[in-house]
This record gives sequence, structure tokens and C-alpha cells, in this order.
Amino acid sequence: MTKQINPTDIFEIARSTGRSPSDIYNIAQQEGWEIVEDAPPMPTQKTERKSVMHDPKGAIELMRQLKEDNIKKLYKNDPYIREGIDAQIAIEASRRTKTKPSNIQYDEQGNIESIKASVVSGIKATEANQIELMKAIKDNIYKKYGVGSRA
Repeated sequence: MTKQINPTDIFEIARSTGRSPSDIYNIAQQEGWEIVEDAPPMPTQKTERKSVMHDPKGAIELMRQLKEDNIKKLYKNDPYIREGIDAQIAIEASRRTKTKPSNIQYDEQGNIESIKASVVSGIKATEANQIELMKAIKDNIYKKYGVGSRA
């Protein structure tokens, strides 16, 4: 009698052992197991758990879980992967922070040239815009007279 295993069992073993499904498949073939296809599930009145191979949502969830497990394992064991993932996370985080456009306009030398809208009255008359303008004026004066800012 030949030993038989189906793809659903391969996926279940892979999930429980933390190995990839292809590793389990190769090991099963090396040990003489015959890979047989699952029979399609018979419709019944009870709600049964469908096999992973016949349930697209389950298969997608299993693949997502396998991907996460592999990434965690690689992150833990490989310093180059860890460095790359950390860099990718930092890049994505920097893209998420959006800087608001400044109300101040500068000339080619970096001196204050003008402001786009009044910070005394109107929609730009906020405390944050007034503070930004005063800091820019202070930095401009310090730069003009060669004074180091005292932070």
C-alpha cells in the first residue's frame, strides 16, 4: 500500500512546523509519499470547514500567513534583510509625514523676501504662522550680523 498525502495536508503540516509548503512537498516526495489531489468537498447542510485548496479566501489567508512567517524568520536571522526592512520602514514613515508649505518666501541667498499671506489678519493669522515668521526674522537677523543663535 502506498502512502498518500494531499495538498491540504501539506499546507497544514507547513503551517504547524513553520516550514514552507515546497519543503514539505519535497520531503514527502523523497520519502516515497504519493501526492493526491483533494476530492472536491461534498455540499452538505452543515457548515463544514472547506479545504484550503478549494477555498480562495482560505488560500489567500494561508499565503499571507506564510509570507509573514517567512519575513519574521528572515528578519530575525539575516542582518542584511533586517537592515533592508528597517530602511524600507523608515522611507515609508518619512513619506507619511507631510510638511505644510511655508508662508514665507526666500530669495536666492536665503533671506526673507516676503510672505504669501498676512499673519496679522485673514486665514493665515494663526499663532503657528506668527511664530514661524518671527523665528525666520530672528534667524535672518542673526545670519545678517553673524550672530550664532542661542538655542
